[in-house]
Amino acid sequence: MANVKNASIREIIIDRCLQAKGGRTVQQIMKACNDALDLHGYRLITSPNTIRDDFVAIENRWHTVIETRRSGRYIYYSYRDPDFSIFKIPLSEEDITKVYGALEVMERFKGQAGFSWIEELSAHLRTSLHMGKNPESYISYDDNAQLRGMQYFAQLHEYIRSHQPIVVEYCPYVNPAPMEETIHPYFLKQYNSRWFLLGYNPKYKGITNFALDRINAIHKANVKFIPNKKYDFEDYYKNVIGVSIESPNDPVEEIMLEVDGQQYQYVSSKPLHPSQHLIRYKENGNAIISLHVIPNFELKQTILSYGKRMTVLQPEHLVNEMREEFQEIMKNYQSTQFE
Repeated sequence: MANVKNASIREIIIDRCLQAKGGRTVQQIMKACNDALDLHGYRLITSPNTIRDDFVAIENRWHTVIETRRSGRYIYYSYRDPDFSIFKIPLSEEDITKVYGALEVMERFKGQAGFSWIEELSAHLRTSLHMGKNPESYISYDDNAQLRGMQYFAQLHEYIRSHQPIVVEYCPYVNPAPMEETIHPYFLKQYNSRWFLLGYNPKYKGITNFALDRINAIHKANVKFIPNKKYDFEDYYKNVIGVSIESPNDPVEEIMLEVDGQQYQYVSSKPLHPSQHLIRYKENGNAIISLHVIPNFELKQTILSYGKRMTVLQPEHLVNEMREEFQEIMKNYQSTQFE
């Protein structure tokens, strides 16, 4: 449609007018559109030609016919099919398949506090679209339904949306005693089937993350909200694996890894990080790869998960850290006694 900035609002209003008994004149439709546009704060239409262009766009897009009827000096416009509406067009099989997929994604949150509306919406869609019960499920997610802290998800989502500062009571792994922090919540991030809250912590003048499964309680803080004017979290996490960043000013380093030849087939299909690239193959079939990331806890845990099939070649400080980790692992096994 012409003048696309407010075209969706016009399309809704024009559709209603074209369904009206006896039709509507261009001037009547233009006034109805301007009333709606004014309500939403959009610029008003100043030319009847905009409405006429919209008629053509609707006919071409929805394969319908808008006919005219003259009564005296006025011309009235209406759909040739009195039962037609652009909002009554049946979905194709492909469209219904897409709706099923969207429902499966939404239903991941079904049963969680604050998300009861998902079940209502799902039932409404299935009834309205005559979908019935989906005979097959095509998607499975690696979710832990018993994961602690998920009862706070909807509450945190609302606090982020409404810019509400909060006090978080939580138990860090290093100290089981409960602690409290005032946080200005900005973002929710999932990693390794766990959810994390990220927000500005005035105490540290930076971003702090909290695993939801370590949170004991949340309540509103009576302080002025500090808006997020600095952090783009997609960019914030661009150079890390996981969620741990000691300082966003830490340098990105080139991490060189040697990967067992057979294991590389898996690592190449599921990269450790988007920056991963193959440098070369060794004569023994092993692959040398590199990552450009900020070293953190999750990076080391990922490397450890591959055991002997992955070795750090550089930087030197990471080689030494991994060597110390494996030495501690060896001590554990050397002291293991069977009962």
